[in-house]
Amino acid sequence: MGKQQQVKMLHSNLCALTAITFISWLSLVHGDRLAACFNSTQKSIDIVCGAGAMVRILKAFYGFSPTDSCEYREGDCTLPEYENYPCVGRESCSINLPTGTYGSLIRSCGRYSNYFQVEYECVPATVTNDICSHPQMTAQHGYISTPRYPNNYHKAQNCKTSIKVAPDQQIRLHIIDMDLEQKGKTDCADWMYFNDKFHSITLCGRRANDTYKSYSYFLDIELQAGSDSKSKGFWLYYEAFPPLPTTTLIGGGQKSTTMQQGSSTTPRLLPISTDQSPPPMTQQATTTSTPIPVYHDIVTQSNNKPSLPFAAIAGGVIGTLSVILIILLTLLVIKWFKERRYYQDKDQFLDHRNPAFRSSGDFNACKVEVDYYHC
Repeated sequence: MGKQQQVKMLHSNLCALTAITFISWLSLVHGDRLAACFNSTQKSIDIVCGAGAMVRILKAFYGFSPTDSCEYREGDCTLPEYENYPCVGRESCSINLPTGTYGSLIRSCGRYSNYFQVEYECVPATVTNDICSHPQMTAQHGYISTPRYPNNYHKAQNCKTSIKVAPDQQIRLHIIDMDLEQKGKTDCADWMYFNDKFHSITLCGRRANDTYKSYSYFLDIELQAGSDSKSKGFWLYYEAFPPLPTTTLIGGGQKSTTMQQGSSTTPRLLPISTDQSPPPMTQQATTTSTPIPVYHDIVTQSNNKPSLPFAAIAGGVIGTLSVILIILLTLLVIKWFKERRYYQDKDQFLDHRNPAFRSSGDFNACKVEVDYYHC
């Protein structure tokens, strides 16, 4: 083989390698899932979102593939990974894989995992709201963070925001990432406090992918930082549920009812009558006849509408007032029972800002058995 042919072959190999590298880089930037087999030479999973974006880990798990696939296929048995990755919220994230040919034991199928998968999304930093700059939020969903996140929140401060949605909705609060200063194992130096007037909780320390459900249509969230801190703070995501229906008019004078936030948007058409023509006229008499005199009673002729007896009117008014009174009494009884239970269970419902560390079960946290990441 001549020297010129060797140069051409080297050049083609370099071009192919460059193309493969470029395609791999694109998959890292724009993809929403990455996986790797344990029997490969790959030692980590690298997520790159780029400048102006923040990495959010949606799900991470070990998986066993009977076909030795390096990513999830329907029918694979899996084991969730609940690790709190410090790189969450930054522009890139590198997750080290366990060493060895196999990963963790998946007890549901009694096999060792042969791959590890991460599902993520890149969130633009501009959509995250600073808790100290937004005292009230009324959107159906949104991101909230401490000042300077994912960098240290840096100084002593007390900030608060209130989330308020439609009266017939509730709020899911997802703690994507939290790192607040602790003072020992049970006390908090800095803390996050939130309540919905029925339940409240104080949290500190490190958490990831915790989900809480409110009992009402509003939620107060407060950051209490008492001193300079070297911790990241927190990054939250909230969403209102169930989604609000919306009704719009489309062509042809029909109503289209759709649902917001990812629900079904198939229009339901409701016809609107546009026929304004008068009803058909009955056949008129074409012949004339001799009029017959009719004698009317003077009282009946002056007032054709029969008058209601006074007793019937009074009975209707009294009946309506009675129904309203019963409804009001029922609402008062329900409110009394709720307040009575609230004050009896005061130890369970934290109605004050307690800096002691609290477990997530105090605020109706989602059960791990259901879906740790998406409950």
